[in-house]
Amino acid sequence: MISVLYQNEVYRLLKSRKLKVMLVLMLLPVVVYFFTHEEITEYSAKALEISFQINVSHFLINFWASVIGQLVAIIVMSDLLASEIDRGTIRLLLVKPIKKSEIVFGKFFSGITAVLVIFGIPYFVMQIYMVLLYKSGFEGFRATFDDFLFALGVTVLVLGSLGAVSMLLSVVLSRPLYASLASFGLVFTAQFILPQLPFFDNPERFNLSYQIGVLLKRGFTLHIGLDTYKGDPTMSAVFFVSVILLSLIFTLLGLYRKEYGG
Repeated sequence: MISVLYQNEVYRLLKSRKLKVMLVLMLLPVVVYFFTHEEITEYSAKALEISFQINVSHFLINFWASVIGQLVAIIVMSDLLASEIDRGTIRLLLVKPIKKSEIVFGKFFSGITAVLVIFGIPYFVMQIYMVLLYKSGFEGFRATFDDFLFALGVTVLVLGSLGAVSMLLSVVLSRPLYASLASFGLVFTAQFILPQLPFFDNPERFNLSYQIGVLLKRGFTLHIGLDTYKGDPTMSAVFFVSVILLSLIFTLLGLYRKEYGG
């Protein structure tokens, strides 16, 4: 049953106008790069890989995983359960022979799939354009493909944790709009208000964009500029995975505790 739920939810998300608008928005950095890319002085796969790591990390930290990207993930993920609760269709799911855990995980992975599409297509378009720009052919594509997958994985890890928290709040608040606002308020407080308090050391570590830089250090080894992001990528990854798991567990508990009567 979880596969049917997942497929139906993914189909609903992919055909929605909201996802298409978000995809167009996430393509903006590619358009910017198209008109402002660096002057090419060396046509080689190595030069391409260095440039790809520099440009993708720049756009990822400053746009794709910034407040705009975070808001995209919040809007997508907070709607998954809250819309069912708000419309009352959650009752139809609960009477079917499907476990509540399958509902939670099926919804979560369908949301992650939507995030993969929204962010993966722009990353891939940039990769292909840069391969053509550097005239490196299949060798250049192969050299940057691992970097493409790594950047996408980091994006899903960080924004997926934010999405899991949004799902938890959506069960508590039962309205997509309220859940989105609460999630964004929580993120804004954690990233921009708490660091202003005087008793926090290295307050920049609260910023998700900063943590993106920390995580990228592990795979983008040719981009020495990432050394300015202090932190352990492994510890950051463990933290985000823990947030995802705990949020999904509490989301499941929330479904068990709430009554959805007719």
